[in-house]
Amino acid sequence: MLIVGELINSSRKKVADAIARRDAGYIKALATRQAEAGAHLIDVNCGTFLEGEPEVMGWLVDLVQEAVDLPLCIDTPNPEAMRAGLERHRNGRPMVNSVTDEPGRAEAMLPLVLEHKARVVALCMSGSGVPSSADERVEVARRLVGRLVDAGVPQEDIFVDPVVAPICTDPKAGEEFLEAVRRIR
Repeated sequence: MLIVGELINSSRKKVADAIARRDAGYIKALATRQAEAGAHLIDVNCGTFLEGEPEVMGWLVDLVQEAVDLPLCIDTPNPEAMRAGLERHRNGRPMVNSVTDEPGRAEAMLPLVLEHKARVVALCMSGSGVPSSADERVEVARRLVGRLVDAGVPQEDIFVDPVVAPICTDPKAGEEFLEAVRRIR
């Protein structure tokens, strides 16, 4: 099992405030806390900072690496922010979060994955969004993994995320997710 600490995410109000204020102490403390709790990688996400996201990502990557000696999971759909994070990464092998089956997304991220020899999260999303059934998730996973392997990413570096949908919107969502996990595994 690979544990990824995901507290450094600008969708969390306190984290967004700390990033906006450039509160290095708060961000470093979050990174340290996750490392001490057993995380193998620390996820960094500044996606709510649409203006200047590459610069913010670079700042976060530098800061977190000052605090902990763990690889980072660079979490952004923005190829320029991904590049900024990967170029500054120095603690082991990074992880790209994520590549999806949405049109153009894999093509934008794949060169970065290969250039930086990064591990990669294959997120089971297509152009029509999150699949509703286990069958659809398995099919998206199969396409994504095939595309990544064909491009030269070692299969052991690919981590499939079948994406859980909220049970409040679909009572079968949990069952479909667990069935997809069982079949993808």
